[in-house]
Amino acid sequence: MIGINFFGPLYSFYSLIFFLTLSSAHANVGEAFGFGSRSASLGGAVVANGDEEGFASYSNPAALACNGENKFKFSFGILDMEPAFKPISNVIVENDYTSDRQTSGNVDTNYRNTLGQSIGASFDVVPEFHHLSLGTTLFFPINQIAYFDTGESFLPEYFLYRARTLRPLLELGAGAEIFPGFYFGTGLHFAFSLTTHGTVLLQTDQTKPSTMRYSASIKTKAAPYFGVLVIPNPSFSSGLVFRLPVQSSNTMSLDSGARALGGLPVLDFNFSALSALFYDPMSIEAGFSWAYTPVTRLSLQGDYLFWSRFVSPALSVTDSLTSTGGVNFSKGKNPNFEFKNILTPRIGHEWQIGNKTLRLGYAYHPSILKNLPTESGNFLDPPKHMLNIGLGWQFAKCKLDLHASYHLLVTQTITKSAGDENGVGAGNTKIGAPGYEAGGKIYGGGVTLSFAL
Repeated sequence: MIGINFFGPLYSFYSLIFFLTLSSAHANVGEAFGFGSRSASLGGAVVANGDEEGFASYSNPAALACNGENKFKFSFGILDMEPAFKPISNVIVENDYTSDRQTSGNVDTNYRNTLGQSIGASFDVVPEFHHLSLGTTLFFPINQIAYFDTGESFLPEYFLYRARTLRPLLELGAGAEIFPGFYFGTGLHFAFSLTTHGTVLLQTDQTKPSTMRYSASIKTKAAPYFGVLVIPNPSFSSGLVFRLPVQSSNTMSLDSGARALGGLPVLDFNFSALSALFYDPMSIEAGFSWAYTPVTRLSLQGDYLFWSRFVSPALSVTDSLTSTGGVNFSKGKNPNFEFKNILTPRIGHEWQIGNKTLRLGYAYHPSILKNLPTESGNFLDPPKHMLNIGLGWQFAKCKLDLHASYHLLVTQTITKSAGDENGVGAGNTKIGAPGYEAGGKIYGGGVTLSFAL
């Protein structure tokens, strides 16, 4: 991760956009669903042929320089993906470890849908100098500017689906043709550090007011990524993208007090907490595209994602800041999960039929969890199959693309081990006991309109 306070006027302009929209990092909507209907319908296999829409600054910045006779490309798309996870009923939702009682009930598995608009543009700035080109990719949720939720620490939680795709995105990229058929590009994906502080004094004496103050600051940060594109002939191309990790963190402190009875000293409750609101891993994406006939093209891609260093979004109390008469709280202790690196294969195929193009795509996303959550905690990430279909129409200088997607999460059976989260107790008293099934589906689609000038 690097700072970005050296970009001058260009940085100032995009910082304004960033602060207004709380932009964040790369591997969210693009990695999960794809930017633009063409990319989505091909299962995201566009690292070697992502130059047909305006989202090349994300898919592979090297492709920004592949504008051909067009100096400017612009794409606008709408995406809607609806999650529908399996219900989880009649499990332990409170016990003596997390509360003052043990109760059973149902877990909320109704997550927000991803509804947003994507904007992509690329511009051949200096055609005479290696086709030096610039581009940007933006994503803006429609339901809200941004949605933050650290999720549940112990209850069953689809932790990669609570809020990761419900935030704005800003990508900046630059690409050039180093020599004929060989392109190189680089870009920045943005994140932020959020620092919040609250003070509150609660009074039961109706003659005196309760008071509260809240303050927050946001600082931008960014991580670079690099792309290479090789096109030896019009029928074949290969691409490679390497992205560095980035984390959007939250540091929160609260100074609070309460006077329960008049005349008694204020009882202070002061603490701080940390959370990684969003974490996007380092990744290596490689693939090729082959037009084996004049009207058919096959695209294959593999994404290696370094999820083993994943940082949980769950908020954890770190310090209890005591003062005279204050209360010393225990520190938070989130469940300890082991994560693993994964390889996501992607395949896409296109058939040209007159001015129309039919597309099919598939991708498989393994679970980033090493083991099922049978012990303390209930983080859920079932493997998923991603099926996609799309149709595009080519007109004189514009294209209209539609797509539909269906992501099937593999059903997993979780049986909680005996004892509570401390490993004591004779019965199945862990949160989530006695067990449940995890899985479900995510379905939806989108439309993209692109122009080339």
